[in-house]
Amino acid sequence: MHCWHDLNKDAASGVDGLTAETYARNLDANITDLAERVKAKRYRRVLIPKENGKQRPLGIPALEGKLVQLACATLLSAIYEQDFLDCSHGYRPGRSAKQAVIELARELERGPDHHVVEADIRGFFDHMDHEWVVKMLGERIDDRAFLGLIRKWLKAGILDTDGSVY
Repeated sequence: MHCWHDLNKDAASGVDGLTAETYARNLDANITDLAERVKAKRYRRVLIPKENGKQRPLGIPALEGKLVQLACATLLSAIYEQDFLDCSHGYRPGRSAKQAVIELARELERGPDHHVVEADIRGFFDHMDHEWVVKMLGERIDDRAFLGLIRKWLKAGILDTDGSVY
């Protein structure tokens, strides 16, 4: 429920077409039902065809998915935020790319370094070792269900607007 208030209600609805306005009409019951489905590992999924004729489950990037992901991100921030350096800006609450650029410009003007190297590691998140990520998280998180949920997200495909999955 706490995360519902932080959720961007103006974001586009997922493939199920459910809007925040519709979901909010029965908010308490909807969130209670969602929490029970997550606990029971019956998180909303669809089946997609595989090349071998079988089907595999795919998470639906819909309003409830965004809500559960926000709740998990909030927990992860509570665990890891204390470890980050003050100069780190990536994916952190209350930090933005604009702030990073301002701090970088200030450092370049006043600091001992006067060069910037830009790098873009193409496909980094597509090729990272998911098991290593889960193992690393397991060093600080002793909740197999929570880690299992993250593992499922790491392995989920992406449903494109034309119906293809990659």
